[in-house]
Amino acid sequence: MPRKHTKTGGKNRSIAASRRGFLAAAGVASAAGFAGCLADDDPGDDDDGDADDAGEWEPTESIRNIIPYDEGGGTDVYARGIVGSLTDAMGVDIQIDNVSGGGGLNGFGEAIRSEPDGHTIVQSATPLEVTPQLLDDPGFDQRDLEGIANIGRSTWCLIVNEEYEGEVETFDDVKEKHNSGEWDTIGVQEPGSPQDIMTTIMRDVDEFADEYDWNWTEQVQYTGTGPIAEAVTSGEVPCGIGTDAGTEPDVAGGGVYPVVTFWSEGTEVYEDIPSITDEGYPDVDFISGVTRGVYAPPETPDEIIQGLTERFEEAVNDERYEEWNEETGNPIFYEGPEEANAAIDDAFEALEEIDVISLIED
Repeated sequence: MPRKHTKTGGKNRSIAASRRGFLAAAGVASAAGFAGCLADDDPGDDDDGDADDAGEWEPTESIRNIIPYDEGGGTDVYARGIVGSLTDAMGVDIQIDNVSGGGGLNGFGEAIRSEPDGHTIVQSATPLEVTPQLLDDPGFDQRDLEGIANIGRSTWCLIVNEEYEGEVETFDDVKEKHNSGEWDTIGVQEPGSPQDIMTTIMRDVDEFADEYDWNWTEQVQYTGTGPIAEAVTSGEVPCGIGTDAGTEPDVAGGGVYPVVTFWSEGTEVYEDIPSITDEGYPDVDFISGVTRGVYAPPETPDEIIQGLTERFEEAVNDERYEEWNEETGNPIFYEGPEEANAAIDDAFEALEEIDVISLIED
């Protein structure tokens, strides 16, 4: 059966009421939470003396890992970062399949329509996929996906074309370029994406606009961080907002450079850049980070979820994934199915609390 979830209607509550780091609920699990998640997963004998089925499932063919964004974005980067250790943990090949479009919902739809046999999974960038579902009913509810694990987190960062290095070094410099009229565009993802919501409240919602005063003229919208970084590198737009994980290859290549992260705690990927709160602006933590989750189709049996999550835990703790973390700075950790499910549920709650649909429509 699909896991239960609670749906709430959009409410006209103040944005201030939701200004909290909702991703903290999907943060690194406490020892108590971790122990509780695994407490019933001991593969010992049950009361009748029969072997417990949990953990006995084994994949019998290659696993299709759906990435609901273009190649080169943050979700894709995480999938490829763990693929070596995950292949060994699963004992079968992992086939990465980029199914982009629809704000991530095209890929989610593919996963939801797949057989719940453990051989199809999908990775997420929660809350990136939430608003597109609230804006336009896709005919399914992503909350019906079955959580497997959370394996990392990314934050949104503002990147600038290398032509301006030395001239544009702070968020104030970017703001001045827009407010003076020299720049008019900024690269973000589709309507309803966190970047769209962030930039909109910074420009149009009094509580934030009074302090940010960031008067960009036009959003140029792309399907993911990879295309945004490419557009900034080519000069199609002078600046854009993408995840730290997704922009890091382009930054390393020298085409763009990061100016600020919108996550108040900073980013491990770019340790030398300030956060937006370091520069004296209000925090937007409720929308400025993403959880890297992994999910299975609805009605996937518990023993398969258990088998998958155990293998993801093994892959996260593999030295190759840890080395990837050290090389890139992308945060990694393991959390189980309960936390993966909570990440999506909490994201819906946070965005419904700010009545995100009215915000976008206005």
